[in-house]
Amino acid sequence: MDLECSVINKKRFLVVDDSVVTISLMRWILNGAGVANELIDSTTDSLKAIRLLSQHCYDVVVCDYNMNHHIDGALIFDEVKQRKLIAPDTVFICVTGDSSLSVVTHFIELEPDDYLLKPFCAKEFIHRIEVVLARKAIISPLLSGMENQDYQQVLSLCEQFIHSHPEYITYINRIYGDCLLRLKRHDDALFFYRKSCKETNSIWSEIGLGQTYQSLGDLDKAEDIFNKILSKHPRQPVARQNLANCMMVRDKLPDAIREFNTAHKINPANPHRELILANLYTALQEHGKAAAGFQRFITKVESTSRYSYGVAMNTYVSLLLASLYTDSSKEHADLLSQAQYKIHGYSVHIEDDSVAEFNLLVGLGILAYINGDIKSALIVIHKIKEIKEISVDFYTELNMARLFGLCGIPELYDKSVERAQALCKETNDDILMLSQIKMLKGAKSEIQQRLQEGRELAGIAQEKRQENAANLAIKYAYKAFQRVPFNYNNCRLIIELTALATPSESHSETSLHERESILKSCVWIYENDNRPTPEEKRCTHELFDQALNKLSVGV
Repeated sequence: MDLECSVINKKRFLVVDDSVVTISLMRWILNGAGVANELIDSTTDSLKAIRLLSQHCYDVVVCDYNMNHHIDGALIFDEVKQRKLIAPDTVFICVTGDSSLSVVTHFIELEPDDYLLKPFCAKEFIHRIEVVLARKAIISPLLSGMENQDYQQVLSLCEQFIHSHPEYITYINRIYGDCLLRLKRHDDALFFYRKSCKETNSIWSEIGLGQTYQSLGDLDKAEDIFNKILSKHPRQPVARQNLANCMMVRDKLPDAIREFNTAHKINPANPHRELILANLYTALQEHGKAAAGFQRFITKVESTSRYSYGVAMNTYVSLLLASLYTDSSKEHADLLSQAQYKIHGYSVHIEDDSVAEFNLLVGLGILAYINGDIKSALIVIHKIKEIKEISVDFYTELNMARLFGLCGIPELYDKSVERAQALCKETNDDILMLSQIKMLKGAKSEIQQRLQEGRELAGIAQEKRQENAANLAIKYAYKAFQRVPFNYNNCRLIIELTALATPSESHSETSLHERESILKSCVWIYENDNRPTPEEKRCTHELFDQALNKLSVGV
């Protein structure tokens, strides 16, 4: 190789691989191409790679895909994009010894500048780097404009580059079409993609056409295009994600979940899709599945900028919510126990982080509510109101809305929902944003549903009391309390029925501890409500004392 003519011998490299042997081999190849050792940094550690990228400017990054760490090459690349750790003209190449379809599919989603399958020869390695460096040097102004969201300027540059650099027309046309969509120039995008589909066999032109119809609201045509692509290329991840997105727009969430799961079976390494799926499961009130998805996401992205204390706490809140939807006392207790254990584990590791502590406070408030300890839940709400200048994400705000809604504080609930809606709009991924919108809509519906069920159950409890069916009355009153704790008449009924219960009437599906906690919350709620008269409050407190005595002797 002619070192004088080489385009790489003055470039700075970062080589990331979990094998020191592979790093030595790539260093040897680069040395042979004229790259001095002092221009080559290397590491076997994923976190160190991210630190190096944040501290230095590299021209070329060669990164192993299958790192021996939960942060693999894909997540390193994702972190690079999220934090903008490399310049638009920097080359990022993935290398892997795994040629499976799941890995290749993930590369299609990730879109690194190139990828190489091990083993590769020195000549191919250098050639691929040189080719990508030459391409990036030309199109970097386009990439820089896209990064700065200067789409109109990028369109003008594309029109120039198509004529001056026709060898890169495929890349330039993709950027051009993307700009038209981002500028909402749908008629122009429609004309451009139709023409491109006729002139080329590019799958990206077909996807762009489907996305244009989707933006225009013509979901039938969009779905038809994506289905046709998938009939020929069933493992094409971008087409399948767009098909799922159409289904989300139509509110066909089970169908959207099916498509996302199909994509996930092909490529289970994408944590971003795991989060979208968990959001959709939450929207359908399938909280057990949501909790598992949130946990997998958090485990995968730990120590990256994708990590969110709000999502972490949402994992445990989902377990708490799942406990509300089971008819099995054992499963209810198991879910509560899991959530309490995980919240405790979270509290041990937050290390004086104000955002983490704030999320813990919100989670403890929801836990107190689920346990029937409404007084403690309200104390948490009071503390939340006093905390200022905490930066929260969508998931934290959603949990706050849940807490306010469950505890029956409409003014705080409405404001929190508004803030969650605003935070949705800040999400930089359209599909993730739509899944969050569906999640928020589902949470609002869930709270309204619980409030309506609570009112109905409280009414049934009063009817059964009038019919002298005490066992049924207390059963329905407890269920009503779990949904609308601030119904003071229902609180009075629980206190009265517990105080007057005979041994044969005192059987309850709830534990003695839960019954005592609910009883204390009921008297606190009743005495702090301004509707009962002082005499009614006095009589109710006497009944409360009797009820506590009954519980203390196990009646």
